[in-house]
Amino acid sequence: MVGFGKIMEMGQKLQERIKALQDELEKMEISASSKGGMVTATVNGQGSIRSVEIEKHLTEKGDQDLLENLVLEAISKAQDKANKISKKKMKKITGRLPIPLPGLGL
Repeated sequence: MVGFGKIMEMGQKLQERIKALQDELEKMEISASSKGGMVTATVNGQGSIRSVEIEKHLTEKGDQDLLENLVLEAISKAQDKANKISKKKMKKITGRLPIPLPGLGL
């Protein structure tokens, strides 16, 4: 049987690994583009938007609805990719433990 001290030590190590992963995700850059590649959004591994690039001809056309839709599409795709990467990396650390883990700030 594993003692309470050992369980606490394991929990501390897990918390440290999760913190390191959160730091890694914060620094990561993930990009995705709308259909046709006219708009590209870049987010970090936590899904926070870092940049949006828009092809110049889109702003010159003046089609605001199209531009808004393409921006939303690119951001959504980038955030979806970031979410999948984050979950995959977290699963490597936690194995079969349920996430979020109470008390670990997740």
